[in-house]
Amino acid sequence: MNDPSAKPAPKSVTFGRVTYTDPYAWLEEESAEALAYQTQQDQRTQDWLASRPCNARAKALIAAMPRVDADFPAFAGGRWFRKHTPADQDLQAIEVGESIDGPWRRVVDLNRMSTGEPMQFDNFAPSPDGRKLVFIWSRGGREGENTRVVDVDSGKTLLDGIRQIRPMFPTWLADSSGFYYTAMDPAVSMLGVRSYRQLLGAEPVAKPEEYEPTHPLSWAKTASDKRHTLLIADHLNPRVDYIREEKGDGIWQPFLKGEPCMFRGDILGDRFIAVTDEGAPRGRVVSIPLTTPKDRSTWRELVAGSDNVMGTMLIVDGAIVLVDLVNCYSRLRVFEADGRLRGEIALPKGAMSAGHYGMPNMLDMMWKGADGDVLFAFSAPTQSPALYRASVRTLTCEALTTPAVKFDAQIHDFDAKSADGARVPYNVIARPDADLSKPRPTIIYGYGGFNVALLPGWPGTQFAAWIQAGGVLVYAHLRGGGELGPQMWHQGKLKLKQNSFNDVYAVAEDLVARGITTSSQLGVHGGSNGGVMAAAVAVQRPDLFRATHPNVPITDVLARVRDPITMQATLDYGDPQDAEMSQVIARWSPYQNVKDGIAYPAMLLDSGRNDPRCPPWHVRKMAARLAPANAGPNPILMRVREGAGHGSVGIDAQRAAGADFLTFFADQLGLKL
Repeated sequence: MNDPSAKPAPKSVTFGRVTYTDPYAWLEEESAEALAYQTQQDQRTQDWLASRPCNARAKALIAAMPRVDADFPAFAGGRWFRKHTPADQDLQAIEVGESIDGPWRRVVDLNRMSTGEPMQFDNFAPSPDGRKLVFIWSRGGREGENTRVVDVDSGKTLLDGIRQIRPMFPTWLADSSGFYYTAMDPAVSMLGVRSYRQLLGAEPVAKPEEYEPTHPLSWAKTASDKRHTLLIADHLNPRVDYIREEKGDGIWQPFLKGEPCMFRGDILGDRFIAVTDEGAPRGRVVSIPLTTPKDRSTWRELVAGSDNVMGTMLIVDGAIVLVDLVNCYSRLRVFEADGRLRGEIALPKGAMSAGHYGMPNMLDMMWKGADGDVLFAFSAPTQSPALYRASVRTLTCEALTTPAVKFDAQIHDFDAKSADGARVPYNVIARPDADLSKPRPTIIYGYGGFNVALLPGWPGTQFAAWIQAGGVLVYAHLRGGGELGPQMWHQGKLKLKQNSFNDVYAVAEDLVARGITTSSQLGVHGGSNGGVMAAAVAVQRPDLFRATHPNVPITDVLARVRDPITMQATLDYGDPQDAEMSQVIARWSPYQNVKDGIAYPAMLLDSGRNDPRCPPWHVRKMAARLAPANAGPNPILMRVREGAGHGSVGIDAQRAAGADFLTFFADQLGLKL
């Protein structure tokens, strides 16, 4: 089954202090030969998947799953705005309603805008008055190609395009007269982005805001007092570098510029209320005067740190609303302005997330509704997301929408011990009638990078189908992630990146020791940084797994220097051109650690043709290197999906990818569908 058809063309390459001969460097190019190999291997993999006895059943199970919307309405100007895929359509639309129950009216419809290539919204934001809408969209998964502002009522275009590329974080001014956004200017640099301020009625701006950047990524956020704008730097370890009074002189004033610790929060009165890990590894809440931000003697601690991890904090109706993670599960509490606990808002056991990820450093886990309300998506491993509303006044919570999918399952929380003695928590999810005293087909899912929290939320359609068919799903909380606090992240990046992979082995070995599975029934799946993990563990410990599915991975972590956008991963992986880090990376980068004559697990390498973050040459090279090296019978497969980027675009393409996932793992791990 393994097809060593890519002919090696040895080439000496050097990164930092690492020099070696690369037989497949030619596959990094978008040459006719490289693309021919890609097409051949993709078709070969499609044929293999179609030939599996379980393929038809896998497609049927995925097709039978209800559509699940992972995006929920925003509230602005007394109106509701939602990004939604209509039941009879493949692509998304943005709709407006005067009530959460509708009726809904379409403002923008990608199904009507499409010219054949699949399209997706990358971001959207209604103005505070609810009368204007800024949205960013792209074709074929390329990300951030187009920006437009429309009048919600008339449909009139108010702004059509900007001068920069890859825009993100659109943030309206409090008076709805314009918005900030963050974008990249190729004429300046492809390695960083800047913030821009665009007024409606004016020509698209060319110059960024005037401030001295301290990090490659910064973005603006309008404060709750509607007077100030915060300029936040560093999406992994955020702090407010600058503050600006919109009605003042318009100058960005240094605030917590360059501070090494995290400070994320909002303004209440004349003070900045922030969650910080300074003095508390999992977070505490402090009050900082706007006039003396660097003078610690003027600070006040409002909420002390604990063993729980503080996430998103909002100022709502003069109160402090705080999400924290208790052993990875979400908790919601309300505090008075002086830090006294008003009370806890009871939640079901699960995650304040539309899925199984949380990025509170960059994306809030809740947002403001009407006066005294917060809105949030909530899900669980057995429940697709629904929109909830909580009142900070009455401390009550209600579901505003109904989950599309809800099923019964048994959920167990376990701990494993990693190679250095560190605790590695993990969740086991299985059908209620599954006898876990007998080994079963099991998939470990993990991420472990960039301070992203893996939460016990909705696993997605493909995993829901896997569980209901009798398979076991495991959420592994790996170092490099953020669900156990910033220290968890620091312990799994740069020189300590190997800890992430050691944590996977700890979970795998613990599962086998408990009798839940065996190595011949055990698989690993992850996407993006999780795809790096799924490729690395297959190469490092081929004895421990039967199959792995690295989705949109970086497999050659040294050669990524050719791609400026991918090089942004240096924040977690290190710089391949650095003398010391090049040697560290070479020890764990999947491609560099493939060895001839080893029996490797089955591997389905999956990529999007237009992925700007993890380009498809990574799966081309990895497949080409593994095929002749693999001494065992397990297949090495490769898919590059047309019209896709860092994930599939459109319902039909997403379901096709889910059916491939289910076919591959059911076939290789022995799950009867």
